[in-house]
Amino acid sequence: MKNGKEKSTLIIKTDVIRLNREKLEKWLDSNLKVIRPVDAIIKGKNEVLVGSQKYYGEVIDASGWKGKAKWVKAVELETEPLDSSIIEVYLDSENAGGFSWIVPLPDKTLVGSMSYRDPRLFLPKVSRKIIGIHGGVIPRVRPKECEVKCYGDRTGIIKTFTGGGIFGIAELLNAKDYQQTFQKLKKEVNRQYYISSFLEKTWHFWITISTLLNEKTIIAEKEFDFHSLLLLPH
Repeated sequence: MKNGKEKSTLIIKTDVIRLNREKLEKWLDSNLKVIRPVDAIIKGKNEVLVGSQKYYGEVIDASGWKGKAKWVKAVELETEPLDSSIIEVYLDSENAGGFSWIVPLPDKTLVGSMSYRDPRLFLPKVSRKIIGIHGGVIPRVRPKECEVKCYGDRTGIIKTFTGGGIFGIAELLNAKDYQQTFQKLKKEVNRQYYISSFLEKTWHFWITISTLLNEKTIIAEKEFDFHSLLLLPH
């Protein structure tokens, strides 16, 4: 954590689950019939119109967020591997509501940043060759229901602070009761949204207070998506 020239360190010990996104995307591409480009119009729970062609069956909407949002920018570099097993997260007093990271993997290292400003300003420096780069924008929103089953960013079930959502997608896909599971996840993301909005408005205060935790260690039993449990009684 950085406040001007002052820096402090907080250590969190936990088990982290890593998902291989590249393998997942290859699997999806080989198991789904994809039509590109396309302007699909959902006509109902069992009908989609693509141009003059109609398709019938269960309709699932995964077309991305629709509506107003606080958009945060993100960029991530892929570099040659680092000899480390420690995930580093950086908070900066000049990057309100954002953060940066270094995630070592066996075959590469992910170095990234999220910010309402230019995220490249807050990229951590690593002495490794850059082998790839990607980025985009992430909506910070309150979830809303769709007329058909929705997944991914379309639902707004997106972790407000980190922009993640793969575990929420998995939980909805495996849910015996889609609506009940959606409401549970919606409640959690709404909590995260309000907490994050409050933290953004009081960012400098919390970065200053964080110096009291310098060199302290927090042990978390397991990784979970319910970030609000870190701050609210449960």
